[in-house]
Amino acid sequence: MTDQLRAGGAAVEDSGPRPGRRRGRLGAVGAQDLFVPVTVLVLVAALSLLTDVFFTSNNLLNVMTQMATLAIVSFGVTVVMIGGAFDLSVGAQVAVHGSISALVMAATGSVWAGVAAGLASGAVFGAVNGLLVTGLSINPFIVTLGTLVIGRGFALAITGARPVAGLPEGIRDFGLGSALGVPWLVWLMLACFAVATFVLHVSPFGLRIFAIGGSREAARLSGIRVNRDTVLAFVISGMFAAIAGMALTARLRSGQPNAGQLLELFAVAAVVLGGSSLYGGRGAVWRTMLGVALIAIIGNGLNLLNVSTPFQEMIIGAVFIVAASSEVLRSRSARGGR
Repeated sequence: MTDQLRAGGAAVEDSGPRPGRRRGRLGAVGAQDLFVPVTVLVLVAALSLLTDVFFTSNNLLNVMTQMATLAIVSFGVTVVMIGGAFDLSVGAQVAVHGSISALVMAATGSVWAGVAAGLASGAVFGAVNGLLVTGLSINPFIVTLGTLVIGRGFALAITGARPVAGLPEGIRDFGLGSALGVPWLVWLMLACFAVATFVLHVSPFGLRIFAIGGSREAARLSGIRVNRDTVLAFVISGMFAAIAGMALTARLRSGQPNAGQLLELFAVAAVVLGGSSLYGGRGAVWRTMLGVALIAIIGNGLNLLNVSTPFQEMIIGAVFIVAASSEVLRSRSARGGR
């Protein structure tokens, strides 16, 4: 079966354009894929000239802290999208799992009990998404849109539509604390980056999920248990959303039932900007991190330049369109390279 699996993975890798490109499990490299890193460098240079504040250590750490929640959620979304599925429920999951974790912490006084409850909640929510998608053969877009709405209502119901206060000192210290001058939330983001990189680009599961995203039927014929691994991808996404929810709870020092509004859209935009395909089979965690960095730098730059909120929202909306356009351009390039 190992040989069959590797053959299936090779088939996926060979399905893309060849001229001037290098493909692999860490992502394709081509001219159109330089858009995000070049844009990030241009923005950094421009903002460094336009404002004296941007390139200060405090502001850069602030940008990284602001990236943390979106980045962690986006890592999970990357896993699902590479597998050829979609998870629009992650924004609501951040609220649900953060609220559950906060309620358990407030009731028990134990940070670790709250963390365990949040992770378990994420695993269950992800498993439900995966089982609905695979067991009922429902489009994942529709399934996760439905669980997004359900999750929003559930978070409001369990908290009485009020913030959850009275958390232990430990979680508040984590949200505001730092190590070696770097906020704990940034260290958490980097740890999740390392885990997601291992899962997708080192582990056998990662090879299988790339094969599934490339062709579900080819993956099935090569011996991969497609439904099982698809469910596992959603479970991983749910657990990353739970970590993000608890990180946000720590940062805000309370459980917020309305947390994560529109986070699912920003996560999808970051993943697509980073080079993952909307159709599966292509992507990389490090590229998702670049997409997150681009969105965070744009937001930070607009604030530093005192751009009004309505214009900020319009600019961010334009970023979403650019994300979709970049996928179209990559798809056309792929067809032209064959």
